[in-house]
Amino acid sequence: MNEEIRQIESVRQEFTEKIKNNDFSDLERIVCSDVTAESSVTGRGEGIKAVEKLFAYPGPQPFYTKANAENCIVRYEKDRAQQSFHLILLYFVHDRKGHFHFMQYGGTFVLSCRKTEGQWKISRILFDLCWQDGNTYWTKDWKMPDFHEPWNYRPVIQKEDSVIRSVPCCAYERTDEEQIKECLYHFGWVTDSEDYELLREIAVADLKIIDGYHNQYVESADEWTEFLKGINYKEPRLHHTYRVRETAIDGNRAEAKMSRLEPNRIGSKSIGEHNCFMDWFTMDCNIELIKDREKWKIRTVEFIKHINSEPVISGC
Repeated sequence: MNEEIRQIESVRQEFTEKIKNNDFSDLERIVCSDVTAESSVTGRGEGIKAVEKLFAYPGPQPFYTKANAENCIVRYEKDRAQQSFHLILLYFVHDRKGHFHFMQYGGTFVLSCRKTEGQWKISRILFDLCWQDGNTYWTKDWKMPDFHEPWNYRPVIQKEDSVIRSVPCCAYERTDEEQIKECLYHFGWVTDSEDYELLREIAVADLKIIDGYHNQYVESADEWTEFLKGINYKEPRLHHTYRVRETAIDGNRAEAKMSRLEPNRIGSKSIGEHNCFMDWFTMDCNIELIKDREKWKIRTVEFIKHINSEPVISGC
């Protein structure tokens, strides 16, 4: 991994730890003094104190907290960088009678960073809450999306805030595996942000999608775009969180496998003390990619409905 990328990602890791632990001490180590921040649920502000105010957890002291930072995309150019990621947080407590209560949410972050005196720091924070589940009374003061009129909802994060638009060219060397992983995460970004122009950059025009989740077969990028427009019209904010399992590269062709992390939609299963430490998945994906003029593009995608869980491997 590129050393600059490693340092930028370490800033994101420390930032998410502070949110997870609800401890914002020593923020100036990773956040610029003139930082600007905006959250879809708590508003906007400027300065380090505003970051704590906007992102502090208002619920009861949790017995246990689990955090997942997924879909991490990062690029830099000279002294500026952009990174996006999905954050899934779960809090649970026991009441005086020993009953189990939990609240979890998923959201998307975009962090703009700049390098000052040899150190990377966050200069801008954007956050959209995408879903919430469990004891939502703990966050009753948050401004929730209007699920009754999703077409009237304007998210904080716009397609122009994407990593690939903010830093369109990578002047540093990346492995094929790193490029493929970014391409796969951008596939989720296209769905969530309605950046359909980006789909033309990361997928071939005759894209094939075997959608076992919705029982459909898609034969082009244009057809997939029309489908995505329909589901975005029904939801105020989508959150397609993927974990790449493996990639196999053979010259200008590659195969990848990934799973969708979606703990709020696990069917008849429920979260309790016995499984709160698990990561929950609802779908497997098989993807074929080809390398076209030094750029990896998605050629086929197969969605397979598969609800399963496994012990958490990140952020616990």
